Amino acid sequence: MLRPLDANAPYDIGPYRLLAELGSGGMGTVHLAVPPGGGAADLVALKTVRSDLEQQGDFRLRFRREAEAARAVRGPYVSALVDAAPEAERPWLATEYIAGPSLAEAVGLLGPLPVPVVRDLGAALARGLSAVHGSRLVHRDLKPANVVLGAGGPRLIDFGIAQAYDATALTAAGVMVGSPGFMSPEHIAADRSVTAASDVFCLGAVLCFAATGRGPFEDTELAAIVHRVAQGRPDLSRLPEDLRQIVTACLHRDPDRRPTTAKLIRTLDTSFTDRPGVPPAPAPAAFPWPGDVRELIRTYETAVAAALATPPMPRTAPDPAPAGDSAGRIRTGSRAWAHGRRLRLAIAGAGVLAGVLTTALSLIPDAPGRKAPGNAGPAPERSAGSNGGTTGSSATPAPRTAPRVTSGMADFGPEALDRTLQPADWRPWAVSFEGPGAADDCALSGDVLVCRIRDEATRLTRLEARDASDGSWLWRYPAEGVPTGLLGVGGLDVDARHAYVTAADGDGFDVLNLSDGKPVARLPGRTGYSPSVVRVRDGRIFTSYAGGAGAGHAANMLFRAYDADDRAQIWERVIPWAFPSSLDTVGDRLWLTGSQATLALDPATGKTLAEAPWNCDRRIRNSPYDVCGGGIVDARTLRQVNGAHPGIPEAVSRGGLLFAEGDGRREGSRYLQAVDVRSGNEQWAATWTRGDSVVVAGDRLLIFGAAGVRAFALDDGTPQASLSTVRNWPRGAGSLTGEKAQPTTVLVSGGAYFLTFGDGTVMTAPVP
Repeated sequence: MLRPLDANAPYDIGPYRLLAELGSGGMGTVHLAVPPGGGAADLVALKTVRSDLEQQGDFRLRFRREAEAARAVRGPYVSALVDAAPEAERPWLATEYIAGPSLAEAVGLLGPLPVPVVRDLGAALARGLSAVHGSRLVHRDLKPANVVLGAGGPRLIDFGIAQAYDATALTAAGVMVGSPGFMSPEHIAADRSVTAASDVFCLGAVLCFAATGRGPFEDTELAAIVHRVAQGRPDLSRLPEDLRQIVTACLHRDPDRRPTTAKLIRTLDTSFTDRPGVPPAPAPAAFPWPGDVRELIRTYETAVAAALATPPMPRTAPDPAPAGDSAGRIRTGSRAWAHGRRLRLAIAGAGVLAGVLTTALSLIPDAPGRKAPGNAGPAPERSAGSNGGTTGSSATPAPRTAPRVTSGMADFGPEALDRTLQPADWRPWAVSFEGPGAADDCALSGDVLVCRIRDEATRLTRLEARDASDGSWLWRYPAEGVPTGLLGVGGLDVDARHAYVTAADGDGFDVLNLSDGKPVARLPGRTGYSPSVVRVRDGRIFTSYAGGAGAGHAANMLFRAYDADDRAQIWERVIPWAFPSSLDTVGDRLWLTGSQATLALDPATGKTLAEAPWNCDRRIRNSPYDVCGGGIVDARTLRQVNGAHPGIPEAVSRGGLLFAEGDGRREGSRYLQAVDVRSGNEQWAATWTRGDSVVVAGDRLLIFGAAGVRAFALDDGTPQASLSTVRNWPRGAGSLTGEKAQPTTVLVSGGAYFLTFGDGTVMTAPVP
């Protein structure tokens, strides 16, 4: 996380101008810095030694060795050394800066990564270690905090305690070099050679953390952790079966029986083709991170762009000194005035950047008694869906409309194909959103379609509402010209009359009139917490907030409930180890998961009604079942329904069919299995392409992708219809053959589907 520069921080170090602080540790401080005339591609992480250590010979030696180690390593999954001055008065080195969170932060905030992503992560880190070992080095401190998740893939950082194979140890006898819980037995013993196999052990521990949210040797006491590592007693009970064998091999007590990095690459990378040597596979342009991880990476990219755009503070005060009545007084007063002005400029500059970074990365503290922004009262409200939220006082019955739906759903319910529930005067239409960007989340209530749109160029997000009947523009939030934070908005949900979203200024959640998008109320934030998700159900609003330190630290995760009528707070809970982004409603329960357990809460009181010691491969909104803890579970009661362990669910029907990718290929194609959750048996299968959207609508399964729309009977998989040529469906980016684009969001309601695409198109057509 970026922090504003301290008022006493230097303007520059070597040829680099400092922009922000990235962190500090036992040896010194790391800053984000840029060379003269440099831009985003030239940013570096610049590390300096603490002033009280830089004169000590052993620390200077270690710093020089770190520079030499980093200079020797090159690879797409290693942060390369750019420059270094180990002999300078204050030694420093600059490595390539990767905009993104550490693995520790990403998992702490968002929860474990899906198994396929963990495999890709492991293959990439194995390639990074291969580059390190190829330079006759051992990293020695591979841990989640030293893995940065960038848009192009993970990077190994911090060779602060890297050591050459033949180097003399810098530490005294009995001193452990490494991080407890992510150290090998030979690290612990301190009397055995630490080799490349030691890094493989650490990699196994990192993969366990990535897949479960916990290290394999985690305990409450340091002595217990050290003992468990030394005795070779990892806890892999939460680890998905697909990863258990390879992680177990990495964590073998005997270094000689651990796999090599080459073997890890062959095992973890399913696309690997066996050939002599370790392939120097280049980092892909875009790594297959889950959507929430990509969003967190974009948060970093936004904050870095803001820091780069902030005007530099002047080195000295350029204004003339004030006049005085004697030369001596002028000189003295001028020096004091100039020093004071430089300090004020530094504080002001830090304040500007602090405001920018605070908006981008943390919650602005809430002021007591804060009033809702915008109008004093609600604007006239548009007719919308009747499911959830408040209802009007008129005695006239509301017209029968389809229930509200969101693009995060997998089963749109039995009424999804009822054409009598279409918005009034609905007809097929296609338009483009106002301004640049594509939708990454949408919700439909009555005849109002609201989408969250992300502009990749500016990294800003906004809401835009369209009339679901004809696609005409209704409103946007924040309104044009209204000041907003750097990240825009998130956490979208709707009920019959309102839309709910994180406030554009980053301070809590705003309640918007669904008719015109104007704020009618503010659900406040709390100091030290960042608003994450909002859900509304049966007259209650549920919100989650991420503590700044991440899961399990002093600032844990905050959850609240409000009354949807008067917005009065009903309850509040701080829950350690929970993942704010997992908050959802399932049946009559509130559901969330974390690295320690998954909880089902009473929506009325927030009390825990059920608890299970696992977290899930994928959390589908309002899904009645999930794949967790080695089997299929009921998401409401958290009880295991079946011990079968299908792949990560793409969709789950209310009636008990789970759709996941099958193993291997059938007839030369990937395929989608329909698995009965009670028996665990496959009921039927259909060809499928990764990335296609899979949803349940009434008695059909619908697959949306580059092949158009395909419909199958839900009970037996009989093909119902296939529309490969739908008017207004855009082509894929760069397609020369007419291949269609895959939609970014899908909603089904009233016998129609609503799709958005990466080029900004939003369209609707009848379900085939």
